[in-house]
Amino acid sequence: MTVPELDPQSSDATMRTLAISRPRPGVFSMTSVLARDPREGDWNGSNWDEQTISTWLRFPGVSPDDYTVRRFDSGRGIVDIDFRPGPQNTIMQRWLESVKVGSRHRISKPGNHLPNFRSGCRTMLFADEVSLPAVRSILQQWPTSVDGATISGTVWIDTPNPADVADLPVIDEVSIVSFHIGMGFDPLVTAARRCDLSSRTTVWAAGERRRMDAIRAACDAAGLSDDDARVFGYWSNDRSRRRS
Repeated sequence: MTVPELDPQSSDATMRTLAISRPRPGVFSMTSVLARDPREGDWNGSNWDEQTISTWLRFPGVSPDDYTVRRFDSGRGIVDIDFRPGPQNTIMQRWLESVKVGSRHRISKPGNHLPNFRSGCRTMLFADEVSLPAVRSILQQWPTSVDGATISGTVWIDTPNPADVADLPVIDEVSIVSFHIGMGFDPLVTAARRCDLSSRTTVWAAGERRRMDAIRAACDAAGLSDDDARVFGYWSNDRSRRRS
């Protein structure tokens, strides 16, 4: 499920949390109201149904079996979703820990949870420890070529556990740079700011919200379009403020 914080200029569908409950061990239930356009007060997605919403909800690196659209009231835009997070530390689990009643998030169209692989462009990924399952999934789906051109890439990962990186798929055209110790600054943000971001690069990033805001700002400063800079701040860690 692509659930970065709401961008006021976005025309993606949005989801505002109305109620949260834990009906039984291992299940996290959420009732939300959907809006097709955040600039409109009324629901205008009456042609949606449970299957449509399931198609739009994506947590990169998380199996769709881990969440279910249980009920959807198309007249009011009210949706009930059950989440079943596993023991692994994932994007979905961190998001569930940080979401509150009243939180509003946008859900992106299908396909936007992957990088925008473009012919002649280098794809750059920035990920924290929680986003590693998503990185693994992306590498497993890495295209051999687009329009006849090989897609190269660089992945920057911040994780305290080197073993997390060792078992990632090996792609000949993709290099991996990992950070495993505290450095006194944010290595992902610093890497994004120092990279040669241009019209010949695309960016995918996922992680803690403040870090992703800084990476998104670096992409904006470089003039990357929203489609070429897919940056997702899934969760917020209010207790930890990294220097960047």
